[in-house]
Amino acid sequence: MTWIVIGIVSIFFLLAVSAFFSSSELAIVSINRAVIREKARKGDRKAKILDELLENPDNVISAIVVGNNLVNVTASILAGVISTQLFGNIGLGIATAVMTLLLLIFGEITPKSIGIRNEKFALRVAKPIYIVTKVLTPLSIGLTSLSKFIARNVFGKKQLNPPVTEDEIMAMMRLGEEEGTIKKDERELVNEVFEFDETKVDEVRIPKREIVYLDENDTIQDLINKSIKTGFSRFPVCKNHNINKIVGMVHIKDTLLVEDKNTPVKKIMRNILKIGPGMKADDVLREMQHKKVHIAVVRDKKGNVKGIVTMEDLIEEIFGEIADEHDKNIK
Repeated sequence: MTWIVIGIVSIFFLLAVSAFFSSSELAIVSINRAVIREKARKGDRKAKILDELLENPDNVISAIVVGNNLVNVTASILAGVISTQLFGNIGLGIATAVMTLLLLIFGEITPKSIGIRNEKFALRVAKPIYIVTKVLTPLSIGLTSLSKFIARNVFGKKQLNPPVTEDEIMAMMRLGEEEGTIKKDERELVNEVFEFDETKVDEVRIPKREIVYLDENDTIQDLINKSIKTGFSRFPVCKNHNINKIVGMVHIKDTLLVEDKNTPVKKIMRNILKIGPGMKADDVLREMQHKKVHIAVVRDKKGNVKGIVTMEDLIEEIFGEIADEHDKNIK
C-alpha cells in the first residue's frame, strides 16, 4: 500500500506541475511585450529574463508544451497502474475518466484563467520557465522543426502567420473605441499610419504642371518676390526654364547670406533629392529625414520629371491637412 500512497501523492504533484506549465504558457503568450521591455530597460531582472524568452516565443511555447505533455502522460500512466491494482480490469476506465476530469479542471481551465494577462505571475515564473526552456530546448527544437516541415510539405504552408496582423490591430482599436478606452482620432491616426505604409510617391506628388519653380539665372530678388507672393520657402530650380531639367533647389533663408540681390540663384542652389514614382512614401520620408531635406523631385525611368514631393505633403498623409500662416494667402 505504501507505493500506492506514494503514487497518488506523485499524481497530485504532477497535476500541480501541469497547472504550472499551463498557467505559465498563457501568462507568457498574453503578456504586454511593450510593458515588459520597458521594465527590462529600467533594470528589472525578472523582466529582462522574460524579455529574453519572448525573443524566441516558438521555442518557449514548444518547451512548455513538451514539458506539460510529459507530466500529463506520466500522471496518467501512474493513475492507470494504481487504478488497475485497486479495481482490476475496470481500473483503466476509471483512471481515464478521473484523470481526464482532473487534467481539465486543475491542469487546463483553472490555471489558464489564472495566467491570462497576469503580468505579476508572468514575471514570477520567468526564471523557472527559462530553466525549463534551456533543458528542453534540444527536444523542443526538434519537434518545432518537424512541425514546420509537416506544415510546409504536407499542408503547403510556407511560413507561419505573423503573431499580430494589421487587421487584428485595427479590430482591437475599433473595440477599444467602442469601449471608450481609445479615442476616435487615435484610432484614425493608427489607420492612417497603416495606409501610409502602402502609399506610393506617385499618389502624393505635386504634378509637374503645378510646380512653382525658378530658373537658375533668376536673381535672389526674384526668389524673395516669389516667396512673398506664394508663401513658399523652397523652390526647385530649372535650367533654361525647362521643367524637365530640374537641377537643384533653393531655400529663402539662404538669401540672408547674400548682399547683392541681383546674384543668380544658381550661386546658392543646393542639390535636390531624386526619387522614383514607385517608391513607398514612408521610405521617402525616412530618406528625407536621414538626408535632412524637405523636397524631392520625382522622375520616371526615362528621367522625365513627374512632379515634386515635400516632407509636408508626406506628413499630411498621416495627420491630415496642416494649415500654416500662408495657406490663406495661397488660396
